Amino acid sequence: MNNFIQLTASGISLGILYALVAIGFAVLLKATGHFNMLPGALVLLGAYLTYQFHVLWSLGFILAVALAAVVCTALGILGERYLFSKLSGKGHKSIEHLSVLLVSLGLISIAQAAVVSIWGPLNYLINDPWGLDVVRLGGVAIAVRDIWAVVLSLGLLGIFYYIIQHTRVGVGMRAAANDPEAARAQGINPHVISATAWAMCGAASVLAGMMLATEIGGGLVPTLDQVAFTALPALILGGLSSLPGCIYGGLALGLVQTYASGYVPESFGQGFASALPWVVLILLLVVKPSGFAKTLETRRA
Repeated sequence: MNNFIQLTASGISLGILYALVAIGFAVLLKATGHFNMLPGALVLLGAYLTYQFHVLWSLGFILAVALAAVVCTALGILGERYLFSKLSGKGHKSIEHLSVLLVSLGLISIAQAAVVSIWGPLNYLINDPWGLDVVRLGGVAIAVRDIWAVVLSLGLLGIFYYIIQHTRVGVGMRAAANDPEAARAQGINPHVISATAWAMCGAASVLAGMMLATEIGGGLVPTLDQVAFTALPALILGGLSSLPGCIYGGLALGLVQTYASGYVPESFGQGFASALPWVVLILLLVVKPSGFAKTLETRRA
């Protein structure tokens, strides 16, 4: 029973981080109408920038994370302004969507190469304040990092949900994705919408990257961007543009993967738990590509 509780706590923590990455995808989809993989690069860069600011430049940990989020937001805004926006109106919508997807995938590869060039291929510790500390409840040891991951992530996701559902910027964000020309005619500033979306995406990506790079998470590695691909099943499971759905999908994915690592026999192979998200994604795309969570409808302000 203790092992089950231990795995559940770890699964919830992992799942909420998957949800954060999936939220980044969903927010950009709402704001731009394009599926953009750049959050994967921001997860990687956010973690390494936190290491740079906190460990190498000796800034406070919270300040380092905040500065990393600001830098990643700026990179996202610049990418949207001078790169992704240039791909609009270049052909059929399907070609436009594919162009954004391929360019963002290319940027992930460039970001990974840049990280290795600047910081090297070694594993680093970001000196997070939690380290390997645990809270013991009876025979169960819950990592302090897992507790903070859930608390901080849920707080951030709550702010995002409020912005998108209950503010004019959020309504404008969804309106711009549905019909950009009509949104402009109604006085919605696309630059404000884009900046807001990238700020939300940057904050979520940096928080996820920082938490994944903690000491108990294995430290900082150049392959951290792979979490973006692993989080895709959570996005599909949750219904693409549904923010609550991303949370449900992320939690389900994290729990399934953690339970698999704890209970699946070794005869299945050491990589089974890592491959499981892709099995889930394939089944989802075959059975119900739109996901199982109801997509939120655009509401009037």
